[in-house]
Amino acid sequence: MGALYRRARPATFDAVVGQEHVKDVLKSAIQKDRLAHAYLFSGPRGVGKTTTARLIAMSVGCAAEPEQRPCGECENCRMVREDRHPDVVEIDAASNNSVEDVRELRERILLAPLVAPKKVIILDEAHMMSKSAFNALLKTLEEPPEHVIFIFATTEPERMPATILSRTQHFRFRRLTEEQIAGKLAAVLAGEGRTAEPEALRLIARMSGGAMRDAESILDRLLALDVDPITRAAAEEALGLPPAERVAAVAAALDAGEVDRAVAEAQRLFSEGYSARTLTEQLAQALQAGLYARLGLGEGPRLAADPERLIAALTALDEHTEKLIRREDPFTLELGLLRVYAALHAAPAAPAPPPASGTRRPPPRKAAPAAKAPEPARPAANPEPAPAAGEPSNDEAAAPAADAPVDLTAAWRQVLGEVGIKVRAFLIEATPHLEDDALVLVYDEGHRFHHDRAREQQAVVEEAVRAVLGRGVRFELGKKNARLSPEPTPSPAPPPPVEAAPAAEREPEPKPAPDPEPVDAPPAPPTRKRPARRPGERGRRGRKDAEPAEPRFDRIELLDDPRFKKLQGLFKARLRQVWREAAEDEDVADEADGEA
Repeated sequence: MGALYRRARPATFDAVVGQEHVKDVLKSAIQKDRLAHAYLFSGPRGVGKTTTARLIAMSVGCAAEPEQRPCGECENCRMVREDRHPDVVEIDAASNNSVEDVRELRERILLAPLVAPKKVIILDEAHMMSKSAFNALLKTLEEPPEHVIFIFATTEPERMPATILSRTQHFRFRRLTEEQIAGKLAAVLAGEGRTAEPEALRLIARMSGGAMRDAESILDRLLALDVDPITRAAAEEALGLPPAERVAAVAAALDAGEVDRAVAEAQRLFSEGYSARTLTEQLAQALQAGLYARLGLGEGPRLAADPERLIAALTALDEHTEKLIRREDPFTLELGLLRVYAALHAAPAAPAPPPASGTRRPPPRKAAPAAKAPEPARPAANPEPAPAAGEPSNDEAAAPAADAPVDLTAAWRQVLGEVGIKVRAFLIEATPHLEDDALVLVYDEGHRFHHDRAREQQAVVEEAVRAVLGRGVRFELGKKNARLSPEPTPSPAPPPPVEAAPAAEREPEPKPAPDPEPVDAPPAPPTRKRPARRPGERGRRGRKDAEPAEPRFDRIELLDDPRFKKLQGLFKARLRQVWREAAEDEDVADEADGEA
């Protein structure tokens, strides 16, 4: 006898649990004899990909009527189920993924089938094949022989080449629900002559994670127990899970605020051999069941916490589970329990205080009107009493807040936060400053585009500015440098004139020093007058006057210069003639002759 999942493998399409979207299409294709030359089955492990591929192989040579294929009872079907059919080739692509393996496969498919009308090639874990192997198989897959059907099975279809995907019919298999798995397990137990409690079957289905093969493997382990029926407690003990009642007691203690009782029970479970990660996962399932019970979605422990607090506790426990990957000790377990307790009994957030009834935003500051002639005072029709001492007058209470000093940097950041990101992009190039009753935004000429786009959104900007500063807004262009340049400092006033002191108080003026005796200087060389140049005219050496004079060389000096020797050796050259520049006096004479 083999493993339970092999004995329980379906022999017909009707025995396959779930995957109705795949079964209906394939059964119709078999009945109409319209099977494709290549299929691709993808999905999680243990959901029926290889089983469906075997059912196609059985139906190809089944002796039953087309509507009853595969029957699972004829000789052809039994040979496929027992892995001894000569025309059904099942290859593990994870270990046979080289080009040589593909070449051998191509040689085998050229041979005609022996028993069935067609050969069926099943490539399991097809995503493990190398790129070269896929390329070697590509031409055969595109134009296969008439007697060959390819079936690829993979858990990672995204790793399959696009050239393979485009040449196959792709079917995506889904995970199975807990009800579907529990129903199939009950049928398997009936065939084995055993029974189990529904709670035990639901526990197995939940532990399998939607994979039928995993659930059948767990059930095969429980069938070895001398227990009939199989209870939930026996299943928990065989699977190494803590008792559900004790985990529920920990959740109830945390919900009631008895954190000491919850920690003590968790420590006892840990000392009995249950890992911290397993205890945390089971506690999360207990809180989830309690949340579903509060929402009316299922059965679970009755918890008094609100659904919002239960969701917060589940979130905190899920974040804490990541820490258990690095270390599993009692401290980490207790820390997770304390985080759940803090989430269940967190103090409610205090509501924001309502605004005062008499407060309102100060009105925007208006520009001071032009000076007018004073009007004669008119007596008030209904004079108001003067305010008492120490109380602010009405005018003082209504004074705008703009009189107080404004932190323009903080206010500008608040304005940028009020507007949207699109408008903010046009405002960041502006330089703000306050002027009278408005906030002036200055752009330089290089940001004319930002200026124009900001002007289009003036209503939005002005609304944000009034909400923050209580002022209007104005845009200016080409004045950014002027705004940013420092104000000129006034020149200091001249000192007041000092009055002349009386003659008696004046200090005696120092006597001038005697002139030094003249010294005979050498006679200056005679200078030659240059002819005056016309306005706007420049000499031939006008540009070179400001440059330092370059050294002049004659033929002998140039030949002895090491730099020239280096250049001569580099370019393999020899000196033929030397041009000497005209002297400055010769240039002046030439200019004078030209002017004459």
